[in-house]
Amino acid sequence: MASVNVLFLLISLLSRTQGQSCDYKGTLTGHTTLTKTLLTSCPRDTTYIDISYNEFTTVSVDAFDGFYALAKINITNNKITELPVGLFDQSFKASLTELYGSDNMLESLHNDVFENNFNLRILDLSNNRLNFIDTNVFHKDLSKLELVNVSYNQMTYFEPWPYIPETPQTDDIDLVFDIQHNLIEKFTNTMNWTYNLVEPYEYLVNLQFNKISEMSDDVIFMYRDKVEDQSVLTELLTYNVNVTNNPYFCNCKLYELVRDLHASFFLYYRVEEYRYRCASPPHLANVDLLHDLDLDQFVCNITDNCPLNCTCQEKPYISTLEMNCTNANLRELPQTLPPMSDNIQYVSLYLSGNRITEITKRNYSNIIYNLTVSNNNINYIDGEALKEMVNLNNLDISGNALKYVPKEIQKLSFHKVKVRGNPFQCECNMTWMADWIALSNGADESSITCSSDDKTHVIKDVTEKGLDCNISDFVIIFSVIMTVVVGVIIGGIITARRCPYETKVLIYRFLRIHPRDLYKVDQDETMHYDAYLSFDGEDIQVRQWIKTIFMKKLEENGKKKYKFFCPLRDALVGEDYGQDLVQKMTQSRRIFVLLSPGYFTDTWRIYESDQAEMEHNANSENHPRVVYIIWHDENEVIKQNLQKEPWKSRLIGKRVLSPDKRFFLVKNSL
Repeated sequence: MASVNVLFLLISLLSRTQGQSCDYKGTLTGHTTLTKTLLTSCPRDTTYIDISYNEFTTVSVDAFDGFYALAKINITNNKITELPVGLFDQSFKASLTELYGSDNMLESLHNDVFENNFNLRILDLSNNRLNFIDTNVFHKDLSKLELVNVSYNQMTYFEPWPYIPETPQTDDIDLVFDIQHNLIEKFTNTMNWTYNLVEPYEYLVNLQFNKISEMSDDVIFMYRDKVEDQSVLTELLTYNVNVTNNPYFCNCKLYELVRDLHASFFLYYRVEEYRYRCASPPHLANVDLLHDLDLDQFVCNITDNCPLNCTCQEKPYISTLEMNCTNANLRELPQTLPPMSDNIQYVSLYLSGNRITEITKRNYSNIIYNLTVSNNNINYIDGEALKEMVNLNNLDISGNALKYVPKEIQKLSFHKVKVRGNPFQCECNMTWMADWIALSNGADESSITCSSDDKTHVIKDVTEKGLDCNISDFVIIFSVIMTVVVGVIIGGIITARRCPYETKVLIYRFLRIHPRDLYKVDQDETMHYDAYLSFDGEDIQVRQWIKTIFMKKLEENGKKKYKFFCPLRDALVGEDYGQDLVQKMTQSRRIFVLLSPGYFTDTWRIYESDQAEMEHNANSENHPRVVYIIWHDENEVIKQNLQKEPWKSRLIGKRVLSPDKRFFLVKNSL
């Protein structure tokens, strides 16, 4: 009896073992549709069915119906084109853990195909023709997933499917999505997934060997509206996405990613594993773009709207668009610029060797940083155009046909301008150039010349006296005097009453008569100084103008010598510096405040201007105690500050002068 029981047990165990596995590998050839009937010989308690290496093209939705313990299915190496919805939603839906379907002809996966397979761990659909995966195929309830292999397919985009399953963070198991060797070239987000990953990250996505050629902020902003550290790669690495071994086009569109990486510790993160290499342009092929390429190598060659025979290149490293039109047969400055990305702020134009005849305004004048127009036929430069070039830093107009240059060119220091090789004429309207050249230390073109009456003169030595400019002045003065005489008869009294200061300036300028000042402060014998000078001593041009022109002419005046207090020259050094400034200001009849760009950010100069206002307001007499001088009144920095308080209110009712204006006269309301 015992032997019978043992035999029965062995038969039972053998039967159970055979029932756990059904091997139809290569045995069902000749059938194109897998049906329930073909599997009738397989026990209902089977846990593994292998129908690989057959010729099935379709699978009936009920093919595996009745297998209540089925955990593993192998349908590899067939010609199956579709996995119908409901195929795995049978009695075994809770027991299915592994599905192998590689080497078929699947083209798509639709929602609900794995709707109730909560225990699915491994899904291998590699080596198919997948080009579409619906947004809810990998739903949040697939919490046991460990591996999804869809490598060697035909996907052209990446959706955030890997991050939808809510896998437990305590099992120390990552969900690996292998999407290598597809045709992916872009990232999409049609499912509107938003970034919500927290450490430890449960996901690993392999996107190597695809067609990804660029990476930008748009990739991250697609999944997360706000990137706190503004680092594309840092964010991308938190997704645990491996995008190495892709054909990156190493141009300006990769600049931000590489720049952010260079500024983070990820530059040294698993270097050998995470090497990103250029596929193009050809001269950078196979170069590690993160570790072996300098930032200035990431440029974009632009062809749209770039003039014929020119090259246009975006260089985000210096925020500049460079347009090189050397010897391009241009007759004028380009009318427009090519479309530029947001991080381009300036343009550099290299236009040497053309047939350009003039420099005039363009709608992009305000962003020109470098303008090289040497060896053209330029005979005219519009001074207003130079004013609009508020960011101009270098100007090369050498080798042209210029007889003179406008005074607006003085916005640049002489050493930043190249003017050699022009047929300058020595005229009275260009004597200012001598001072301009003299203010630039070490200028390498200080020996440029001009011609007059078949004589050649060094421009830096040309003076009004040397050119007999007094004759021209006499003609001007005579004309003005005659006009003034007629004007005095008609409206002199009205003008004198409305504009007393301006009238005195004109009378002094043309008649050399100085009307007596009636202000009490001018009669105060206790005053030690005629004027207190407040200016930005760090600005070399301002400092030189104050020293060599303003103070020199007034302190060395032959008829009346004025005495100035100049903090840069006369102030005490040490703890009493501020107190000394206040004392000297109190002892001065006038306070001249010269407003230049640097003045508004200089702490001591702001202190001086505050004290000057206090001195002005403390005097009950209505007199011009404080006089403002605007240094280049068209300068954008100065104009912007004068529209703000307290400067806007301070200038109301004050004397406002400017070295740029004839006779220094400026309207009070700026």
